[in-house]
Amino acid sequence: MYTREDFLEVLSRIAFEQEFANTGGKTHQLNQGKPVDVTSTARNPLAKSLLYHLRNLDADAIDDLFEVLRKRRLLPSCVDVAIDLQEWRFYGSAVTDRVLSTYPDQGTTRTYCFATLYIVAPGTRFTLAVLPLEENGFRAEREAVRTPLETAQKFQPISHLKNGVSRATDCYRHGK
Repeated sequence: MYTREDFLEVLSRIAFEQEFANTGGKTHQLNQGKPVDVTSTARNPLAKSLLYHLRNLDADAIDDLFEVLRKRRLLPSCVDVAIDLQEWRFYGSAVTDRVLSTYPDQGTTRTYCFATLYIVAPGTRFTLAVLPLEENGFRAEREAVRTPLETAQKFQPISHLKNGVSRATDCYRHGK
């Protein structure tokens, strides 16, 4: 059985270290002195439990929580945000959904390209939105910036947009 503190520790770690839940779960358990098979490719039980609970969260309940925080004036009036255009190299089938082709690097010509929108403050980064790029080009990148911004502005006023872009390389839709 895992405690609330276990989940909070893993969530904090994976958010700040940009790790996957599986890695964060294993690392947390190792830090606690618990035995962990680091060579196993099976999902870590702590990560599995965390993801199970996250999947069962109610989006309306989360919105209600933000509304309570807003009414109590515990949220800043405006936030600074940054947008990153990123790519993760992909080694699977070229016909996988949302996989784009790109220049050869790291043993593959396939990648997932996506935009992430973050609230940024000293020592903090909170992910507001993630939008996969379906195709290459200026229009796709413009929409990848515009859509998360419009969504974020519905929930929180934005004071500055910072260019946090770790720019995605030129990607193009496989087969086009």
